[in-house]
Amino acid sequence: MPLIDREHRIVDGRRYTYACRSVDVVERRGFRVEIDIEHDLAFFRVEGIAFCVTNICPHKREAKMYDGFVADATVTCPFHAWRFDIRTGKNVSGQAGLCTFDVIEQEGKIWVSVPE
Repeated sequence: MPLIDREHRIVDGRRYTYACRSVDVVERRGFRVEIDIEHDLAFFRVEGIAFCVTNICPHKREAKMYDGFVADATVTCPFHAWRFDIRTGKNVSGQAGLCTFDVIEQEGKIWVSVPE
């Protein structure tokens, strides 16, 4: 997936980067976006709200969270079966969690705040 030059905006003093279209992120399925070389992200929708976590599983550093099984606001890593709360990044079984990122939706677009 090639990286592209992305649009940015400031909302409430925070910098957000355009990630994808709102229609790309649907219930019960993940969507992968590579913002830059340091930010490989997985987007999910839970009860109509978009959430973003790192796409990298902390267990074996695999970039496949977007492809995990999604149910009950959790995603299960397809390689190692670790399960994470999509809303908080917390590992349900207590091990290392996923980093989460602030998301806003405006005008049919999803924007994410990532550290520079």
